[in-house]
Amino acid sequence: MKRLWFAFALLAGCSGGGDDAADRNEALPAGQTAAGGSLTTLTGLYEGGETRTPNQMCIVEGTGEARFGLVVWGSNLHSCSGSGTVARAGDTLRLSMAGDEACTIEAKISGNTVTLPASVPDGCAYYCGARATLTGAVLTQKGNSVEDAGRAKDLVGDPLCIGS
Repeated sequence: MKRLWFAFALLAGCSGGGDDAADRNEALPAGQTAAGGSLTTLTGLYEGGETRTPNQMCIVEGTGEARFGLVVWGSNLHSCSGSGTVARAGDTLRLSMAGDEACTIEAKISGNTVTLPASVPDGCAYYCGARATLTGAVLTQKGNSVEDAGRAKDLVGDPLCIGS
């Protein structure tokens, strides 16, 4: 199997078209990245922030819309949390919260890291406690399987992406 991937990598590197899998939005097998180290599968666990209470996001892609769950911690254990659908367009993730207030966040992908923007729509405040914000959170993919996504925990320690 390793020989097959090695041969595939050689062929992909020799294509010369400058049109890699990430540009065509084709998925590579789990654990593989396209040229430049960009995410090729959104599915997985993303973490950032403090190690004691890390910010976490999980994404599960499937046959329908991709789903996400997100917890971002602020001061004094205030937090933001929500879940919904996610769509990718190049190096942008569009995270649309499913809840009582409209909140769609346009995050940026760089390598295997997702960065939330410096400002978010006003409706996103609904998903946050008084001392927390969704702005500027940086989350790095720590695993790229559904099982990894299942390790993300909600505010009370339950799996964040169960049923996604």
